[in-house]
Amino acid sequence: MIIKWTGLVLSFSFFSLLGFYQSYKLSLRKRSVADVLVFLNRINTNIRYRTDDIFTLVDECAEGSLVPLKNNTDYQQAVEALPFHKDDKKLLKRFFANLGTTDIEGQLSHIELYTRLFDEQYRTAKSEIEKKSKLYKMSGLFSGLAFVVILV
Repeated sequence: MIIKWTGLVLSFSFFSLLGFYQSYKLSLRKRSVADVLVFLNRINTNIRYRTDDIFTLVDECAEGSLVPLKNNTDYQQAVEALPFHKDDKKLLKRFFANLGTTDIEGQLSHIELYTRLFDEQYRTAKSEIEKKSKLYKMSGLFSGLAFVVILV
């Protein structure tokens, strides 16, 4: 009898935690896109006021937000290692593919374009949290409860 109740409690906990984990993943995406926006703003400011090499600036700006990019010359591989949503990785890879190919004004325009694109990703992530977060949590709780009721 104790084993049955323990199994039911564990089953309920599993389904509930699964729902909360899915909700948590939504908030992680929002946080990761916010980190990219901080990175883009930093690099934009540093390009305007410093004369260092673009990739030195990238390494310095990545230090606080995109830490795995620090001291990495192959940014495509570094982006792949980031725990980001696939759409965000794709956008960040495109950003790094064209980085350092134009003059300062071209780089600033490039950064501003990707800032707008990532801002849109941020708004999308925020709206997904508003729409789906509670749904995932409740689905997990009710699935666990339904499983327990069926087995009782």
